[in-house]
Amino acid sequence: MLKPALVILVHGFNVWDGGRATVGKLRPFLSQLGVPYIVLNYGHVGLIRTRLKNRAIAKRLAASLRTALAAGQRPIVVGHSNGCAIIHLALAQLACREQVEATYINPALCKDAAMAPSLKRLVVWHSPSDKPVRWSKWLPTSDARPWGEMGATGYTGNDSRVVNCNKESMEPPSASHSDVFSVELLPFYGPLVAGDVVGGGR
Repeated sequence: MLKPALVILVHGFNVWDGGRATVGKLRPFLSQLGVPYIVLNYGHVGLIRTRLKNRAIAKRLAASLRTALAAGQRPIVVGHSNGCAIIHLALAQLACREQVEATYINPALCKDAAMAPSLKRLVVWHSPSDKPVRWSKWLPTSDARPWGEMGATGYTGNDSRVVNCNKESMEPPSASHSDVFSVELLPFYGPLVAGDVVGGGR
């Protein structure tokens, strides 16, 4: 029997609204599916502070994931941009194997990042024309900020737990870093992403 799902939404950096304009827009679609969710609002973090704050935020997320697992829930984390880097760091802190599902939307993460043992399944929604993540690979990386161009290239490693979805090849296409959350594209991608998030483990 499938465990009850709990979705945790993780926004990117330089966000002032707690992710309401990005991952928060998935909430109505998750509600329609009857799935509870939590928004991990870590406040505004600028470019420089991501190197200082990401690991502490990831520690908070890892604690929430442990709580969900202990309660017999099926945790699913959904991130956008730097939120995916935070999820990546949090999964590495868990001792379990193949228990947590994840969805990355235009992740600011190294394209061949080594996936944690705790990951069960990952879907990477990417757009080859995503310029911010391509630029991010030129920024200094660190253990707390493993940025790269996965949001443009998709995952390029050989981990069978990862599935790539090129949004730019779909109709309507999503070509930029955050346009999946736009008024024009959300009616298509909102139900699509939410449905995959919830149904992916079946």
